[in-house]
Amino acid sequence: MIRRCCLIFALFALPALRAQVPAAAESDQTTFDQANNAVILSGNARLGDGRTLLQADEIRYTYASGEAVATGHVNLTRGSERILAERLTYNRNTRTFTADHVRLGRFPYYVSGRRAEGTATEITVYDAILSVREPGPWQPTVIADPLTYVRGEELVATNARIGVGRAQPFVVPKFTYKLNLPLVSYLSFSAGYRSSLGAFVESGANVPFGPETKVGAALGAYSQRGFMVGPTAHYEHARDSREVSGDLKSGFINDHGEKLTDVIGRPVPENRGYLQWWHAQDLTPRLRLTGQLNHWSDSEILRDFRPDEFFGVQEPDNYLQAVHAADRYFVTLFSRFRPNDFQPVQERLPEVQFDLPTTAIGGGLNARVSVGAAALREEPPGGGIAVRSDRLDAYAALTHPFAREDWFSFTPIIGARATHYTRASGGRDTYTRVLGEFGFDAELRAAKTWDYQNPVWNIDGIRHLLTPVVSYRYVPAAEKGRAWIPAIDEQTFGTYLPVIGLGDLRNVDDLDPHHILRVGLNNTWQTRDATYGSRDLLVFNLANDFRFDRLAGQRRSSDLHAFLAFTPSPWLQFDFYQRTTVSDLTLQEFNTGLTIRDGDAWTLRFSSHFLRQDIDEYVLAYEQRINESLALLTKLHYDTRRKRFNDQAFGLRQNLGNTWDVRYYVSVYDGPRRESNFGFNIAVEALGF
Repeated sequence: MIRRCCLIFALFALPALRAQVPAAAESDQTTFDQANNAVILSGNARLGDGRTLLQADEIRYTYASGEAVATGHVNLTRGSERILAERLTYNRNTRTFTADHVRLGRFPYYVSGRRAEGTATEITVYDAILSVREPGPWQPTVIADPLTYVRGEELVATNARIGVGRAQPFVVPKFTYKLNLPLVSYLSFSAGYRSSLGAFVESGANVPFGPETKVGAALGAYSQRGFMVGPTAHYEHARDSREVSGDLKSGFINDHGEKLTDVIGRPVPENRGYLQWWHAQDLTPRLRLTGQLNHWSDSEILRDFRPDEFFGVQEPDNYLQAVHAADRYFVTLFSRFRPNDFQPVQERLPEVQFDLPTTAIGGGLNARVSVGAAALREEPPGGGIAVRSDRLDAYAALTHPFAREDWFSFTPIIGARATHYTRASGGRDTYTRVLGEFGFDAELRAAKTWDYQNPVWNIDGIRHLLTPVVSYRYVPAAEKGRAWIPAIDEQTFGTYLPVIGLGDLRNVDDLDPHHILRVGLNNTWQTRDATYGSRDLLVFNLANDFRFDRLAGQRRSSDLHAFLAFTPSPWLQFDFYQRTTVSDLTLQEFNTGLTIRDGDAWTLRFSSHFLRQDIDEYVLAYEQRINESLALLTKLHYDTRRKRFNDQAFGLRQNLGNTWDVRYYVSVYDGPRRESNFGFNIAVEALGF
């Protein structure tokens, strides 16, 4: 304290220096060079001006120029950014600097270089090496000369080489990288053996090609198939609160292996490929455009070469949609098309829709309106006679909610739906169908609390919410006109309770008799939670439909649907869904899941899937952490109907430098399938940077 006071007093005591004294300066030893109007701070020297702090073994500060020359263990700190150097010259007046042998960064990016110069907002580093996270042999690196850092916004690299560790195979003359986006949007590597592909190597990367665009390629070599290659890209930016983003993946191969047949029995062609692209864009603050393109040469291309992507979406979708969101309504232009001839698609060429969501119109009444026009087309897989339909469709409904405080609500509804077909079938040119809708939705809400405490399960009181619900819908003669309606928007397979509101039905061309009473009972048990206010301990819901009008052979009562989710603690979760025929208590469907975890030490997941006459299987997944970087993985998939293990996978997961996720897998399959009966795979994926 005495040393600091003496230094400050000495500085102010020099009349020639008074006007330029730094805001803060201290050191173990202080000397003055009056001939050069400078002060020399030696040993743990510190010099600051409120915005910048300079630390070094020695700092020589010249008052006339405002220039500080720091040498030895130099550290310049500005906010959350820090620059380390052997020698640094900082001008306090212009807030500029030059430095030799520098290191600087801001998590998660670190830069080193031969020389640097900069201002308060921009730094240029020469012979620069950029590392993602801390430098190391497994970290992504960029070598550039020079590399310019615009504070908090972007990096501009010239003559750049991009790679990992000491290997930089990608050369880019110049690119600009926005700091709010991933440096590499897609980076993966895998190698191994599958009996259907042979030995294989796959890799892919997207590297910066502009301020908001990254381009690259996906490569694959298969000893029994050939070489697959395709361009990839990712773009993402925002200007004036308008976002644009998109992603492109592709692959093309001359396949000389055993290709078998596609999903409709045709031989798979030799020249194969796929193109996947999605795009989203805000055209105006109220107009958003989204689109998706999936063009496959055959139905099995992703299943053979990209199985992880295939099993998520086995029937690709292709559409373009523009939505204008006004204050009280939406206007949608939607088109769905069919570039792949191996699947049925209800094409919309296009469809225009106006939607007024439920809106108060006065007198306690709410109104809902939807009006649409669509040109529809559907062609059988593999070709054939296409079905066409031009349809005008309008729906309007009025509701009047009645509520009794917070324990009871009753909402009657009356609506109508008119549908006009200009390409009718059954010998008619046109056909118009008008349907009326009558019904209501009712809820009764009750609650009870108990002051129950259990520190082991972290339970702080229990609240039970009981909500009986009843919904009724009657659409007289809903099935009329089937003989003259081109059946394009038909019913799809599903095991859950269907939508009962006339305005929400999508199978408008294929309606059944519709006179339904739905009864449900929702139960929720909760406890207090310090973070979210409350959390669910147990959810148990029941629902059942009663059909007053029905098809021939259809029961009056639907199956009883039951859902339960039990989460008494973060380390335990159990859920099931059950569907049972009420008349004879026959179990039709039963799906369960049990998850037990011990923090990040281990996780066990057991699940079962039962669908009468179709599915009866059990899946066990287990992950055991060995240390900070290694974990064991096991997955078993057993088919009870076939009495076989469809899938057995055993693996090891490794974390390299908190940057790469490496997985080593041995897989054994059984049963008739396209996939290999044996496989070994090493996969490397970026954790995100």
